[in-house]
Amino acid sequence: MPIQPPKVTMKIRVLSVLCIAMAMGTFSFAQDAAPTKVADDSAVVAEDSHSAAIEKFLSVMKMEETTRKTIDQMLAMQVQQNPQMGAFTDVMKSFLQKHLAFAVIKGDLIKLYRDNFTEAEIKELTAFYETPVGRKAAEKLPMLAAAGAQIGGQRVQANMAELQAAMAKREAEMRAASQEAAQGTADPAK
Repeated sequence: MPIQPPKVTMKIRVLSVLCIAMAMGTFSFAQDAAPTKVADDSAVVAEDSHSAAIEKFLSVMKMEETTRKTIDQMLAMQVQQNPQMGAFTDVMKSFLQKHLAFAVIKGDLIKLYRDNFTEAEIKELTAFYETPVGRKAAEKLPMLAAAGAQIGGQRVQANMAELQAAMAKREAEMRAASQEAAQGTADPAK
């Protein structure tokens, strides 16, 4: 009997994307950003040093390795939650590596950090992540984020009936309101 592809419902797809996004957290996006040309050369140098500080930070955080591990952890979690997905692990891994590998997201990460942290703040973060507790945090955070995403996914799944009931109630309310509005326009005497 041939293996049938699993029914991939919208709920599973949304949870999968959500879990991956949560696990990737601060690790997202693509290609080296060029410094912006401005009239004052010192601003260009500042942008270059800012980017260099961010690249050092990403290196200290072992972001390339972390990104690879996160992809593997998310795939393992998906297969654990839905064993039928095991037949598609290689397809999913290829897709995620194509679109989320560190080399692909590095430029966007640099921009993301540049937009949210000053160069001085990046240097402070780097100094922290070079300490023993900082290295431990960098090592543990991806696993903790993945575990947190799994906890969230399990809680949502366990309480899905409650959400579905609330949505069904709202849908009934909307349908009733729509019918009342239609009756009001059909009966101008009211």
